[in-house]
Amino acid sequence: MDLTNNTHRDLHSEHGALRGEHPGRSRNPVIKVADLAWLEFEKPDLTRAEAFARAFGFQTAHHGADELHLRGTQAGGPCVILRRGPRTRFAAVAGMHELPELPGQQPHVFNFGHDVRRTNTAQRPPRVPTRVQRLGHLVVQSTKYLAALNWYLDNLGMIVSDFMFFPGQRERGPTMSFIRCDRGSTPADHHTLALALGPANRYVHSAYQVSDLDALAAGGEYLRERGYFRSWGIGRHIQGSQIFDYWRDPDGFLVEHFADGDLFDDTLEPGWAPFTASGLAQWGPPATKDFLGTDLKSTRHELVSMMTALRASNEFDISRLVGLLKVATS
Repeated sequence: MDLTNNTHRDLHSEHGALRGEHPGRSRNPVIKVADLAWLEFEKPDLTRAEAFARAFGFQTAHHGADELHLRGTQAGGPCVILRRGPRTRFAAVAGMHELPELPGQQPHVFNFGHDVRRTNTAQRPPRVPTRVQRLGHLVVQSTKYLAALNWYLDNLGMIVSDFMFFPGQRERGPTMSFIRCDRGSTPADHHTLALALGPANRYVHSAYQVSDLDALAAGGEYLRERGYFRSWGIGRHIQGSQIFDYWRDPDGFLVEHFADGDLFDDTLEPGWAPFTASGLAQWGPPATKDFLGTDLKSTRHELVSMMTALRASNEFDISRLVGLLKVATS
């Protein structure tokens, strides 16, 4: 189906699909998942991990000798489970149990031009840890991107909101997809999972919703003042529209605060756009080398990953390597 004239196309991406391109959904999925449950990580130092987690905005729901459950303010399961392990690693996406709702941060009252809603009261966002509301999405990389994408669509009934392709390689197909849950007419997050082609099978980042820009920015100042490292932000994404702020935890894992993201129902067809560093945000500072993985600290590891992937049987070939290298400079 030719989607270039789809009436929804300008809502989230400049262009729709061309004839014969990936449809972004399965005709007959096995099931349709509703959301992420929680993420599990192993950490060698749970005390250090919990200190960062509390500064980032999590609440501790369970504190054991070898396991931490970190939650947001919304009812549901924990956002993250940390288990003591010999090294830092992403372990799993796991099942669900219910936790009651906690008090959250109330959004501020704003004046919008002639729409005056606040008088005789100053705006003073407290510089305290933001309060994470919930787990929003997970981003992972795969050397077998297309096979993994089709598995998620066929088996879990997810829908692609946006495709991205390496610069100059649209005819070879997409290399990144932002995937949402199919809840029918009930809107779902623009992406619950984002999947990208790359030289390794790995965690990229996970994202956690906060109430608004003030909570995100003031919470970021709290983190910065305590010596934590901001990877990239503050800005607003294009795919998904979220206001974002990315941080490194003490073990180097990337985590994101976000607010004001897009919600789509099952009628919206995928958008298509080139995968470029300059195309990752509508406004904000340029994507950093740390975020893109092109800094000196990451170079040796990335070179090893690339050489390993090129020798293996997967979708990451020389042409795809060239396309990936163009992303950071485009």
